[in-house]
Amino acid sequence: MSRARPRSTDRGVSTALGYVLTLTITVVLISGLMVAAGGFVSDERERVTETELDVVGNRLAAGIESVDRIGAAPGESRVEARVRLPPRVAGTTYTIEVLPASNELVLTSTDPEVTVRVSVETETSLAASRVDGGDVTITYDPSSGVEVAS
Repeated sequence: MSRARPRSTDRGVSTALGYVLTLTITVVLISGLMVAAGGFVSDERERVTETELDVVGNRLAAGIESVDRIGAAPGESRVEARVRLPPRVAGTTYTIEVLPASNELVLTSTDPEVTVRVSVETETSLAASRVDGGDVTITYDPSSGVEVAS
């Protein structure tokens, strides 16, 4: 009499186990790549934001210096100029602060938080102010100096 041997289920278990292990390894590798790429993108975004703030700051500084030169000329009583600046840099808003003590513009973005300082050379005094990014008006008045406003 021959006895029937029960069938082995090892093959079915090893296929399912192999599938689960393959999926797990794939998820871990993709997660690692996403984390590494996320850090790289964040660093690049900060660098782009800093560069754009520097460009905006230099454009504003040139406008302030021009208004100051024109206003300091004999016979000028009041000079006003509008400088077109972008409302956002690298997809984020920013503020501009005029520091008269150091003749500097301080531009600060919100996300990522990046700060850029740009010096301004003027013959007259600068009035302290703080404005949001976007178009600004630069005004020279002999009694108050140069002022930046929204």
